[in-house]
Amino acid sequence: MADDLRKVRLSSVKDLPADFSVSTDRVGIFYRLKPPILDLYIFKEILSPFLVALSFFTMIFMAVAIQKMIGLFIGKGIDFFKLLDYLGYILGNTLPMTIPMACLMSGIMAAGRLSGDSEITAMRSAGISFPRIYFNFLFFGFLMTCLVGYLNFYLGPENTRKMKDFNNWIMTYNPLLAISPGQFSGDATKELLEKKGRTMYSGGIDEDTGDILGVQIREWEVFAEGNDFISFNDLVIPMGGSRMVQIINAKKGVLVEKLNENGVYEKSIRLQDGFIIEWNEEKTGFTITNFINGEMDYNVPAKEQKPTLQINVKPETFSMPMLFKVRDSIESEGLENIPGLEILKEYGISIKGVGGLKQMVEKMKIDLIMASSNNSTSTSDLTQQVTLFTQLNELLTESKKTLTSFNVEIHKRIATPISCQIFFFLSFPLGLVVKRSGKGMSFTLAVVFLLIYYLFYIFGSGVSYKEGVPDWIGPWSANLVIASISLYIMITRTDAKFPAPIQNFIDKVSIVKENLFFKLSTILKRHKKS
Repeated sequence: MADDLRKVRLSSVKDLPADFSVSTDRVGIFYRLKPPILDLYIFKEILSPFLVALSFFTMIFMAVAIQKMIGLFIGKGIDFFKLLDYLGYILGNTLPMTIPMACLMSGIMAAGRLSGDSEITAMRSAGISFPRIYFNFLFFGFLMTCLVGYLNFYLGPENTRKMKDFNNWIMTYNPLLAISPGQFSGDATKELLEKKGRTMYSGGIDEDTGDILGVQIREWEVFAEGNDFISFNDLVIPMGGSRMVQIINAKKGVLVEKLNENGVYEKSIRLQDGFIIEWNEEKTGFTITNFINGEMDYNVPAKEQKPTLQINVKPETFSMPMLFKVRDSIESEGLENIPGLEILKEYGISIKGVGGLKQMVEKMKIDLIMASSNNSTSTSDLTQQVTLFTQLNELLTESKKTLTSFNVEIHKRIATPISCQIFFFLSFPLGLVVKRSGKGMSFTLAVVFLLIYYLFYIFGSGVSYKEGVPDWIGPWSANLVIASISLYIMITRTDAKFPAPIQNFIDKVSIVKENLFFKLSTILKRHKKS
């Protein structure tokens, strides 16, 4: 084109050059996918307070976690970058709790500002309906529902598993970190058919020297003779018991590392100013070894994965598909398929869920009674059978609670993401109520409804573990309450309508309620006059 059109005066289209063309392709793929300006505007209004609220709530939770980390790990030789990893795991588990809180807060603040500045009124004047405006809030809630769903189904369980691995590593790196001051800690579960176990107590740590104060180590064993009994057909049969075999008591101790006979460094507690009480094999007496003015080294047993006959799996460590698989194994398929109970396969034991376990325990109970009555089994074999029976019986006792915990966890993982959608469903009509009351009122309303939500959530979760209560009651009760409140506020504060059958039912209920209140007020007035 020879001439610059900006310098050429045109009087008609005919004056344009023959090769002149203008690209008017405004219906391309990117143009079609571009959201309307109104939607982008409302989305930004929600996003800004959402990020602020998310940061606020997350910082509160993380501050508590950091304070705990400082007390447990700082100054005890843990690598700084490992602490950062641990902090990241905590953050990943915190977000599914704080994102729903931020959803409610941001929705109320965004709707309150739009309503307070009469922007919603302007939109309504332009012919934009409440549902059209409402859609942006619900769409943001849908995005957060998907995000929290991903965190709950996959990332959260992975973080929890890594935290568990970190705690196991801590026990290997420095076993004393696993000791809680003022509490006994140690073998919560015994190795399969293992007769002995140990627990350790500490009064605390000297902040100046790092010494462990008030140390007591107890070692105990299971034996066939004892005071525990079972009865069968009015026959009382002794089932063995447990007893202390050694107690070590010292005023203080310090963790040391030394080379053993195999050329491997092992950790020991160098105990000072104490004594040892040790019972003999015949259980007829004991000896006392005094090291009040000396010291002794107690080798700390390495923390190992022990094969047990207890369901020690935690539902929060499994992804959603694995959660269903383990739940089905506990309920009806095979306990030997549960992570942690693979030892059953090694012994050729197959237990078909809780029902099969109950049958096995009853059979072992009868076998033990017969063996004890006929004296046909040696004391050593009887001790092993008693230990196995005890662990299987404990497994049966815990199985119902474990099954319930898996069911409750499944409902929690679904209900928590849905709460994001419900909170945005509530926030828009609630924001219309706030209007010009300011951000302080928005924050107050958000806190009040969060308290209501978590009150029902926590209370309901406890109720779900009771006999005869459905597992879904706890996780979903809070959502049902908040959703009901949302529906009521939406109907009373906006022009939104339900489908005709539902709306007719609500109108009838409203008429009955008004008539009932009118009759009650009339009765009260007559009563006052008389």
